Amino acid sequence: MSDEVKRWGAIDIGSNSIRFLVATVRKRKLEPIWTELETTRLGHAVGLSGLLTAEAIERTMIALQKGLATMEELSVSIDRVAAFATSAVREASNGLIFCQKVQDQIGLTINVLSGEREGRLSYEGALALMDSEVTDNKVPVVIDIGGGSAEVVWYDQRWWRKSLPLGALRVTEKKWSKEEIGQIWHPVTSLIHDSRSEKAKTLIGVGGTVTTLGAMILALPVYDPDRVHGTIISQDQTKYYAETLSAMDGEERKKIAGLQPTRADIIPAGLTVLAQFMEQAGFNSIVISETDLLHQALLEKAMGRWT
Repeated sequence: MSDEVKRWGAIDIGSNSIRFLVATVRKRKLEPIWTELETTRLGHAVGLSGLLTAEAIERTMIALQKGLATMEELSVSIDRVAAFATSAVREASNGLIFCQKVQDQIGLTINVLSGEREGRLSYEGALALMDSEVTDNKVPVVIDIGGGSAEVVWYDQRWWRKSLPLGALRVTEKKWSKEEIGQIWHPVTSLIHDSRSEKAKTLIGVGGTVTTLGAMILALPVYDPDRVHGTIISQDQTKYYAETLSAMDGEERKKIAGLQPTRADIIPAGLTVLAQFMEQAGFNSIVISETDLLHQALLEKAMGRWT
């Protein structure tokens, strides 16, 4: 395979799921070939015990081996894969032990991202394919609600990167109320709300909570990233879905078009986190980006910038 069409891979080892991506990169443009998501719940109970459980580690190891096998079939060797872990591994006291186990048994090197670097990758990835009408003459604020944490990044006189323990899985396990979530958000939303910038702000969302909301609003029987990307959702719609899904039981939620059954238990928490942020920071709408830190990591790997 020539350098011109060389394939690259990226793996996002999150608190709720693992995502895989294989793509080619031409003139700094990424062309996806294969994507996959496996729900492994690596971050289960990390917010309570501070540890990755043996069962969660085993589920994750199996998913990694399966995904890497597919990458190998697609002519992506392990040395062309950018693999990274986020809040679950970052915060667990045995997180580095897990990374060493993966290195020893699978041969995959995992980069444990700081909250700030996770936010930067999310920001750059979110804007990579965003329509210029969304970003021109505006201050883009990017929010990434994951399983274990939520990152918010924007530029106003200087870079602001904030990472808070408001991931959908963590909030579900902590059983935090809407008011408690709002209190955690307050320092960040106050900064954004009181921004001195005269430019209008626009909110761009990435991550499973936001893309799932888009899929539900579009009532997609099968997830379609092209349809979800660029979808604009109002604050009222976000609040409606947060409140409606919170009032349903898990089995009712699983019947909703666009909602993956494996996400049914944590989506109310994720949407509540998003709705509170939008209300407190003063955003009337959010634009969904299908590209995020996974895509940016692959691009940086292909460009020789991944460390």
